[in-house]
Amino acid sequence: MEITNDRRLDAEQAVLGSLLIDESVVGRVLSTVDPRDFLSENNRLIYQAARDLFRAGEPVDPVTIRGRLGQDFTDYLMQLIQITVTSANWRVYAKMMHEEATLARIRDAAQDLTTAVNLDEARPLVASMTQYLSESQQVETWSMTDILTHFREAQSSTETVKYVTYGIKELDEGTYTEPGDVVIIGGYPSDGKTALSLMWAYHMAKDYRVGYISMETSKPKIGDRMVTQAMQISFDTIKRRTMGEGDWANLATKSSDFTDRNLHVVSVSGWTVTDISAYCQAMGFDIVILDYVQLVQPDPGRRYGTDAAAMAAVSRDLHRFAQSTGTLVIELAQLSRPPKQVGWREPDMHDLKETGQFEQDADTIFLLYQPKEGTKTKDGRTLDPDTSRLIKIAKNKEGRRGKWPLHFDGQHQTFSVMVDDQGRVVMLQLVNKGKKAKVKRGTQIPGQTDLAEVDEDEEMPF
Repeated sequence: MEITNDRRLDAEQAVLGSLLIDESVVGRVLSTVDPRDFLSENNRLIYQAARDLFRAGEPVDPVTIRGRLGQDFTDYLMQLIQITVTSANWRVYAKMMHEEATLARIRDAAQDLTTAVNLDEARPLVASMTQYLSESQQVETWSMTDILTHFREAQSSTETVKYVTYGIKELDEGTYTEPGDVVIIGGYPSDGKTALSLMWAYHMAKDYRVGYISMETSKPKIGDRMVTQAMQISFDTIKRRTMGEGDWANLATKSSDFTDRNLHVVSVSGWTVTDISAYCQAMGFDIVILDYVQLVQPDPGRRYGTDAAAMAAVSRDLHRFAQSTGTLVIELAQLSRPPKQVGWREPDMHDLKETGQFEQDADTIFLLYQPKEGTKTKDGRTLDPDTSRLIKIAKNKEGRRGKWPLHFDGQHQTFSVMVDDQGRVVMLQLVNKGKKAKVKRGTQIPGQTDLAEVDEDEEMPF
């Protein structure tokens, strides 16, 4: 055994050297480094010996490790100590080591892929490579001192905190959406989920690389809707191809801004989460929008028993993909309609089709739906179910919940929050005190504020 100049092994040797020269980092190294990341069998044996000693409550040093492994390791252990100048950078070494090991595993899988004779053989190999790219073995534990230090630094920073916004002021002010979150837009068929999500996609693509994955609508149809929204050209005019001079002029004026948006539309069918995560990572998307999530196929390599169990697995896999890659995932989801004998009922997040796992995995849930016939706003206007929608934040882990009436312009596929003659946002008028009391008694998640429980007040800014 001897020290080599192989770049793949340098990081391994540095990690082991740090562990040998500084007893204070032993526990942190052992809780962070995965033994699978050691490409050298001898290095892995030293690491495992150190871990066994630590778990047994015995000292971890060259003498005790040699006692476990034998005299043949004496010279190599001393060389590891000599080449390690400091243990201060052990986290950097561990990260390098993990990256090198991951790259080696991907290369091995890629080599196996070249010998696959059909898609059934290729699919698990592609899935394994995607998993290697997504998983992170680095586990960092914070003490109370670490938490307070980070908090002070963050609060003292002069940099403006940047969250992902939706382009609708009322939603942006009450949400703190970040990369790695899962957001759901729930709604009944034809209530406008796709139109709303395309508005969000176009807005977000000004600052982020966005992938819009449509699993039920073709790219040309998505393109028509996006041009309608962005250029404000009548949808009927576009579909009938009867654009006039004014429309062409409008198109010319706004084309530059349109093509500057970093938005990519992907029309597919039958994709699994593995397919989605592999493609999105290859494309480098910061934000992925799925239209819609119940069309994502479960992994064919697993058995689920029921459709609900299969869709729950899809939800968990998408949540894992979002967290492990730092990708914001926005999922459009169908709602289950209430029985006809029940009549109109305001939906809630429990109505998400197939599985309650969607509700558990989401950081934020928006519900978009038509108002009940005869619903009135605070200023007395009656909402038309054909030209208006209600949007409700039904779940918000870090922010407020609320409900706003939206005007839906079908000809331009756009939504806007309703305002009164003074420009104030219109809120719904509660029907009676009994309903208001019922709302107040509703289940409240700690740390959240439900706007429905705020008393009606003409001076309120919303």
